[in-house]
Amino acid sequence: MLSSLKQILAKQKDILVVIPAFCSYYLLTQHLISFELSEGQSMHPTVKDGELVIVQRAFYKIQKGDIIIAKSPVRPDYTVCKRIVHLEDEIDPNGNKVPKNHVWIEGDNGKVSFDSKFHGPIPINLIQGRVIY
Repeated sequence: MLSSLKQILAKQKDILVVIPAFCSYYLLTQHLISFELSEGQSMHPTVKDGELVIVQRAFYKIQKGDIIIAKSPVRPDYTVCKRIVHLEDEIDPNGNKVPKNHVWIEGDNGKVSFDSKFHGPIPINLIQGRVIY
């Protein structure tokens, strides 16, 4: 009986080590920094198809020229990687002012990129992080 109790306690110690490790990993990758695999040609040649990028998910300021990852404004289950071309209150290529708390995003490979030219500016709350390589 005593040996089986020791075995149970030993297993619980393993679990008590795994749980904080898993929680730390989750917090790190969801809220601080993560590694993402790019798909598609819209950011070519800057970010190539299949390239691994490092994404800063916290403690950054959105700036013109940043490459970001964001939820797609037309397909929320899809993540896009684009460059911020215009910030709020700037004039977009259509001659309109970018609304407050929105940004104008475009892919570096304009021929194949589905971006703000088609769906307009996106809310900044769709931005999930900044690519830092």
